[in-house]
Amino acid sequence: MTISNPHDRYFREIFSDPVVAQDLLRNYLPPAAVAGLDLTTLALQQESFIDEELRQHFTDLLYAVQQQGGAPAHVYILFEHKSYADRLTSFQLLRYLVRIWERMLRQSEPLTPIIPLVFYHGVEKWDAPRSFADLLRAVEGLESYAPRFDYELLDLSAIPEQQIKGEVLLRAVLLAFRSVLRPGVGVRLLDIVRLLSELTSERSGLQYIETLLRYLVAAPSDLTITQIRTVLETVGKEKRTMLISPAAQEWLEQGREEGREEGREEGREEGREEGLARGKRQLLLDLITYRFGAPEVALREALDTCDREQLSAVSHIVLDANSALEILHKIRGMARP
Repeated sequence: MTISNPHDRYFREIFSDPVVAQDLLRNYLPPAAVAGLDLTTLALQQESFIDEELRQHFTDLLYAVQQQGGAPAHVYILFEHKSYADRLTSFQLLRYLVRIWERMLRQSEPLTPIIPLVFYHGVEKWDAPRSFADLLRAVEGLESYAPRFDYELLDLSAIPEQQIKGEVLLRAVLLAFRSVLRPGVGVRLLDIVRLLSELTSERSGLQYIETLLRYLVAAPSDLTITQIRTVLETVGKEKRTMLISPAAQEWLEQGREEGREEGREEGREEGREEGLARGKRQLLLDLITYRFGAPEVALREALDTCDREQLSAVSHIVLDANSALEILHKIRGMARP
């Protein structure tokens, strides 16, 4: 399966950890559902049920879990990373749940309950129907012919920051997802990095900080390298430690340092601008490599023709594209009169 979006990759990296997934479900499923499950048996299933054309907007994770008493069950998380609620989410969920049950039948397994949880971090408040039956207009007497199922919802747009629950790592992750699509993510970054630096294992804390920063740099946001550096310096002084590895520091700083060096060498504003553009090109090349492998020469040459404004537009192209070839075609299209 191709992971086509930085939101996807970060979501999967974090919630593939059963400890973090247990913390999420323990805090955001209804108490009655939590009481009916033995979350210590939670196990990730390596399969996706989302249609290929929808993977730009959705990610899913399926977990097997035991009910109290030992009978099998499943939890299905649908991660929606659009900035608004999709009215047909319950219809899409029904298709995916049926696919999961069909898989059980193919594998000669008994059908089990599946608890669906929609994870939404868009800016607009979720207003889509929470029950499949609400999509159907059934007059009195026909209600029993309308399939009914509900899904649970974690709507980060509706939860004040101070009410986000969970252990340190989960709270930091939810804050990151809540902030990335909103203005001022750099302000929130200080709180998030401070949280991650509290993790008991220093090595784990550093690893999650690096993972977080790579996600925030790759995702479309108003975060700047200067803000990242300020946060790392501030929390590093508080903790008396270096928060990320030298290699990651170099990766994050590249655009800034190249801009400064060009300015010194040329002694002109044009030199600083070109240096910053070179740094931005390198970040885009890193992201393209991260998603599709090392780019071909033609794509590198196309990026070299882009100025800083065009490179900003290319960053969104890279995030939405399904292939490196698509990126190349769109960059060439930008250059046409």
